[in-house]
Formats: sequence, structure tokens, C-alpha cells
Amino acid sequence: MREKAQDGKTFLGVMAADGWHEIEIQDGIDYLMAKDGGNPVQNERGFKTWKITTKVIESEDKPSIGGFVGCLVSEEKGGDLMATILDAAGLWKTICEKFPGDDVTVFDKKIMDGVKTRLPGKTFMIESRLDKAGFAKVISVASYAKYKELSAEKKEDKKSGGKKEESKKEAATAVGTGDGW
Repeated sequence: MREKAQDGKTFLGVMAADGWHEIEIQDGIDYLMAKDGGNPVQNERGFKTWKITTKVIESEDKPSIGGFVGCLVSEEKGGDLMATILDAAGLWKTICEKFPGDDVTVFDKKIMDGVKTRLPGKTFMIESRLDKAGFAKVISVASYAKYKELSAEKKEDKKSGGKKEESKKEAATAVGTGDGW
């Protein structure tokens, strides 16, 4: 028999805890499918949603290792998210070189067909949060280099007691006033 019985095994998988995790993209990138009939889910304007499954391979929260984080990307407003995922995975520069111009979208069939085969197995960093239903959802995506930069800034902010972050907020408030920005 190919299958094995595993008494007591959990099949739903572990949901990753809130925080940053090193993830690996899993096979099966495709449209989010409706439960009844198996057609892709579409919103009222006809835009579909892509489902990307990620598996936690390293995390400060050790019980999260092996857990899954759901990543749904809407074709309507998720282009920047998909581009960021592809950039963190090291694929974005190649895609932009191969498909130049503003008349191309990341969701074009010729691009997504390549994404389905080239993105699985790629690793990078994501930050997740549990939603109200208890499912881990992606809230931030970063390459390893950007994650190291963000981590260093966070450590520096902790050392300064939050004063660095407060000064950034004050500067942002000062810049954003008076001229329509």
C-alpha cells in the first residue's frame, strides 16, 4: 500500500503564530476555487483570487515550524502584493526584463504560468497575523536582506527606548502638512 495509517496524526496542519517566519512556497499555486462546482472564486466585478500556500521552515516561535500561512492575492488590488512576493523570491527582476512595458500585468496568463512552476520551493520571510477565525494570514513580505534591515532597525529602536520611532513619526507628521500631500 502506498498510504500509511498514522494513528493520532493531525491532518489540518499547524497554523503559524503571529510574527516573522522563514517560509517556503509550496506546489499548487492556482485560483482559489469555489467549494461548490470547482469554479474559480470571483468578486462581483469578475476579478479572481490566487491561492499561494506557504510552509514555515524557520521561526522564532518554534511550534510554528511546519505550519502553514495562507496567502490570497486578488487580481483586482493584489498586483503589488504579487510583485512583492516575486521580488522577495528573486524572480521579479527577470519577469520585468522578459515582459517590459506598462501594458503587462503580473496576472497575465503567460506570467502566472511561469510563476506556478518557478515560485514553488523559493524561500523568503513573511510576517503573519492570526485572523478572527484563527487562520494565519500574510501581512508583510520581505527578502532576507530587507528582513535583516528591518530587524536591525527594530533592535536599534528597542535600544533607544522607542525615541527613534517617535522622531520618525514626528518628522512624517511635519512633512505631511500644509501642501496637499
